[in-house]
Amino acid sequence: MEMIPASTHSLKGPYTMFAGAGLGLLLILCLHRYPGINHDAILYLAQGLKHRWPGVLDHDLLFWGGGQEHYTLFPWVLGQALRIAPAPGLFMGAALLGLLIFAIASWHALKSILPPIQRYWAWVGILCLPAQYGVVSIFSYAESFLTPRPFAEALCLFGIAALARRRLHLAAAVFALAALLHPLQSLAALIVVWLWLVIGDRRWLNALWLILPAFALALADVRPFDGLLYPADSLWLESMQSSRQLFVSHWQTNDYKFLLLDCFLLALAWRRRRDAFGKWCCAALLGLLLGVGASLLLVDVLHLVLPAGLQLWRVQWLAHWFAVAAFAVMMFDHFRVRAIPQAMLLALVVQLGWGESDWGWGVLAVLYMAWPWLIAEQRARLGTLLGWLFGLMLLLLLVSHVSNELKWFSRSHFRWDMYPFDHRLLAFPMLGWGLPVLLFELWRRWQCRRKVLLAAFLLAPLLIMAAMRWDARLPFHRLFEGAAGNPHIFGVDVPSDALVYWGDDSPLGSWLVLQRSNYFSASQIAGQVFSREIALEGRRRLQRMAPLMKDIQQCLVGDMDTESRRDCRAAAESIHLACADARGRGDHTRPPDYLVLPFDQGVRALGVWTVRDPYTQSAVVDYRLYSCRELRSAMETKQ
Repeated sequence: MEMIPASTHSLKGPYTMFAGAGLGLLLILCLHRYPGINHDAILYLAQGLKHRWPGVLDHDLLFWGGGQEHYTLFPWVLGQALRIAPAPGLFMGAALLGLLIFAIASWHALKSILPPIQRYWAWVGILCLPAQYGVVSIFSYAESFLTPRPFAEALCLFGIAALARRRLHLAAAVFALAALLHPLQSLAALIVVWLWLVIGDRRWLNALWLILPAFALALADVRPFDGLLYPADSLWLESMQSSRQLFVSHWQTNDYKFLLLDCFLLALAWRRRRDAFGKWCCAALLGLLLGVGASLLLVDVLHLVLPAGLQLWRVQWLAHWFAVAAFAVMMFDHFRVRAIPQAMLLALVVQLGWGESDWGWGVLAVLYMAWPWLIAEQRARLGTLLGWLFGLMLLLLLVSHVSNELKWFSRSHFRWDMYPFDHRLLAFPMLGWGLPVLLFELWRRWQCRRKVLLAAFLLAPLLIMAAMRWDARLPFHRLFEGAAGNPHIFGVDVPSDALVYWGDDSPLGSWLVLQRSNYFSASQIAGQVFSREIALEGRRRLQRMAPLMKDIQQCLVGDMDTESRRDCRAAAESIHLACADARGRGDHTRPPDYLVLPFDQGVRALGVWTVRDPYTQSAVVDYRLYSCRELRSAMETKQ
């Protein structure tokens, strides 16, 4: 039996369309589970609240001296939506909507540049395979929490589909809308689009003349174009270096591994596919090299302010999207001609590249490229033997992955709400992608009766289970979000203009629960690349709060016994420094008005909020609200 038949009649019909869409939805629900309001969603929550209640968050560090919210329409849209729906439900629903729109846009783009069957293999790969790019511990396309990035990325993909159909005006309108939501993701995609246009028509090189007006505005000191000529000063640069993603030279091994693997896959697809998809892979490869190279030169070497904010390395989001599709398409090509050993080798390369090794995949990548010369027809038996060896290595990696996940699952007392074991199993790239492709191929081969059985007794129950488990918020996060919009949760009235320091290095409590300005957290200085004032004020507030932050972390360590945890508290010197009056400090930095501490400081608190485990009803943590000035006075009196 031929692995991939040439006929595509089995792909037609409403049942196949519904089954294919259902399988795609299943993959989204299984592999892109909702983690709650975390990561960058916290920052967009604050931006939305600022528009919902003008004036309340004016003193928040995130908005000090202006920030990135001035360059996007999304915070205003979010602020209007918060007038209609509470934040937890709104963020969950909008996050799912973003994922669905991204999946639809991906299919639409692939349909424009790939033939049938191949486009479905590629689509499954985009939904299943690792989506990380840049600093891979931070960024990925199709994020499962609410940010404008999935919506902007989806619009860019719709724009690519329009370009592939030569509908330039529609594409321009779609990219303009994407830029209103997230200009950085849109600019990154436009780099690839421009190179694709240049490959087709050299006259598009004339677009480079647009650099001249930008330089003219820079010479006239018009913001933000003036940053095109001026480097960041030493203090600003030192603060920005805490945002590792801004400097390509500061990335880690895993980040470079993803980058080089993308280059490898794009180069292969470009050389092997002499069609529309190969042309797009060529443009993506050139765009990736251009964006990362320009970022290295302009930011890491010259330290220019505007290029640092533009973050041209973000072009990797679209390059990685094409690289993932390229892997799936090349796997299809191998199976179509029954080149199973090469398919196993390529699968092993990407499995190691996206997971289990640092640079071991590089050796196998060289072997893969040299395969036509090393394994000729007269050595077919050797090729078959190597194919079995590569398959065995994949199996051993899978067994190791399963055993490791079982270990962590058991340490979580086999609680699915604490450790999503099923999701972690499918995080093994070749399992998460291989199973859906296998189901797709079974569907294409089976007769109508078997298809009905497959849909009714496998797909439908799995969809129901996945929908029930899509909300993957940890119990603690559920409790936090359940208290959203409750500024009186401590039993006292916290003034609307108060500055609150929430002592777990997360502003979520101040913003989501109290709906008040947060004094300092590491995430609040994310916009420092757009504002020197945020960088410098963040530096001053960190110097004030650092000893207290250290004391809090020492009291929250997991291996502390119950008695030591009960007696743990911040040092008097830390409280004095945190709450010292601005006039007593050389930098005149305003202290926080209130502290929320996760322990008893030995002084009467204004109020206590006890967070309890929803299953055992035991206290997880007692948050205590203190007036900073009163706490400082009480601590000084005790001394």
